[in-house]
Amino acid sequence: MKNWRTWCLIRIRKVEMKTLRLEKPLRELSATEIICRSFSLYSRRPLEFFAPFFFVGILNGMMRQATRLLIPEVAPAERLTERFLEWSMGQLGVFVGVTFTAVLVFWITNTIASGITVRYTSDLLERGVASLTTAFNFAAYRLSPLLVASVVSGVLMILGLICFVVPGIIVVVMFSLIVPAIMIENRGAFESLERSRRLVDRSWWKTFTILLLVLLVTVLLSIMGEAVSVFFGPFRGIASGLLQALVQPIQPLASTYLYYSMRIKETRLAQPVSYKPLTVATPTPPLPIVIEQPRFCIQCGQKLPTDAVFCPNCGNRIRKLH
Repeated sequence: MKNWRTWCLIRIRKVEMKTLRLEKPLRELSATEIICRSFSLYSRRPLEFFAPFFFVGILNGMMRQATRLLIPEVAPAERLTERFLEWSMGQLGVFVGVTFTAVLVFWITNTIASGITVRYTSDLLERGVASLTTAFNFAAYRLSPLLVASVVSGVLMILGLICFVVPGIIVVVMFSLIVPAIMIENRGAFESLERSRRLVDRSWWKTFTILLLVLLVTVLLSIMGEAVSVFFGPFRGIASGLLQALVQPIQPLASTYLYYSMRIKETRLAQPVSYKPLTVATPTPPLPIVIEQPRFCIQCGQKLPTDAVFCPNCGNRIRKLH
């Protein structure tokens, strides 16, 4: 009975290891494969991937809640009165300060959470084991290049969107892999910008497709979360922030898979193409055509066979036996 129980436990353990086995991509992945693998990995370890963004959602929700408390809603009938306009001008500084603080806090915390997720995913794919503590420590160590690179790319994206929409989209696609370049390859801020550009090169449409799919999924689920948060009353801001945090790990997960896929493509394109030398077949000279001349006996003139030793007519010796 004990042996049977031990055998069952071993079989269950093997099945679990086979189910949870993670492998780094060994070939270039398509856009749909990257999205599917990102959701699959997230579903296997939801608590680990949600944990960094949980704190982001809490802080984001608290900032939104504070904004609503400091700037209360005004009835539509009072919005056009002179008193309301005076009150609005007086509250403008508060609104700008709270909004700037909220954006700054969300930007820093979201950058850290994205770095933690990328590092955690990379450790899982590279070694099969990962630790959130190790990923957090490394993200804190690389916080300066993460923030600098995100500021530079953000400014370029805003300028591109202001001037023309297309340049802003190009900047977003071009610098979509700066976090993996910093967290996996330990690159500097400006090095990561150039590294991301080189990785994305020749795969612009794939990268754009992945970013668009992630954006659509995030926006759709965020709208659903915003609708559900209405039922939480005064804690609506915190509930909305937490519900939105549920979908935020998809973006760094997808960027990590895209990074490894682009590295495989980069390695493949960097390998020299070996060409076999063309070999020209030497024509074989034709075999000489041997024409058998007829033989005749010198005594009687009888036509002789080719292998004859004696003349079949007169018996004269034609050639000697060996």
